[in-house]
Amino acid sequence: MSHRWGKKWAVVLVTGLVFVVSLATVAVAEAPHALPFLRTGVGARAAGMGNAFVAVASDATAGFFNPAGLSRIESWGFSSMLSADMAFDRNYNYLAVAGSFDWGSVGGSWINAGIKDVALSDGTSDDYMDNYFILSYANCQQRFRWGINFVIANNSVSENTGVGGDLGFQWDIHPEATFGLMAQSLGLKVGDDVTPYNLRAGIALKPNMIEGFTLPFEIQKTQNVDAIKFRMGGEYAYKFDNSDWGTALRAGVDDGAFSIGAGLFFSKFWLDYAYVAEKADFLGENHRFSLTGNF
Repeated sequence: MSHRWGKKWAVVLVTGLVFVVSLATVAVAEAPHALPFLRTGVGARAAGMGNAFVAVASDATAGFFNPAGLSRIESWGFSSMLSADMAFDRNYNYLAVAGSFDWGSVGGSWINAGIKDVALSDGTSDDYMDNYFILSYANCQQRFRWGINFVIANNSVSENTGVGGDLGFQWDIHPEATFGLMAQSLGLKVGDDVTPYNLRAGIALKPNMIEGFTLPFEIQKTQNVDAIKFRMGGEYAYKFDNSDWGTALRAGVDDGAFSIGAGLFFSKFWLDYAYVAEKADFLGENHRFSLTGNF
């Protein structure tokens, strides 16, 4: 990238960040937090790396972590996740698809979260469910990428539906380093509850001297929360000689919560697992499984 292009996209990036912060401040007033399940993240690969994924996202999960990463998909991709052994009969599952065209990349994501068999005052029980839908668009100009989301959230108990948006950037600042920036849940309100916006920024290092390593670092500032969250992780992926098979080992820390994971890939498919310790001690640990494909 020429010096002229570097200065141009630096101006664009700073301008976009100022716009995002201004929009979020105006669109979301201080209010109770809604949709806390969004803190869980998506995908077993990301979970195994401590969800430090804003600069790493490059498959269908980018619709959640940073829509700019969807522009890295060559043709089509999908991702799915099942969560197992969650405390209090919680349910948390995910599915996403994405495609790339001459005019940009698009994606669709669905998160289903809730609790089964919640006791009601009349002696019966019901399921408490939230559904979260993401429609994404992304594009790129040389080494600078941007993406935008339109999100729809629905609560089955209150029967309220809300809409909002996300905005994300990725910048390949060096062949071995990518910077990521994401503004999530802008203006999203479900009934009387407001979802606080998150500002996430991070960098992912892929040192050539250690082929197969990815080392992401990330910080997050949440509206109305003074503390800044810190995430970091690591992945080592190894491809067997003269084979389409490979494997990966991962570990990470998400704001003090530890996770480990592993992956097995064949050709264009990944099968991933993550063991996650929840941030709240009373929620215990759980397991996440994902199948992801890139074509």
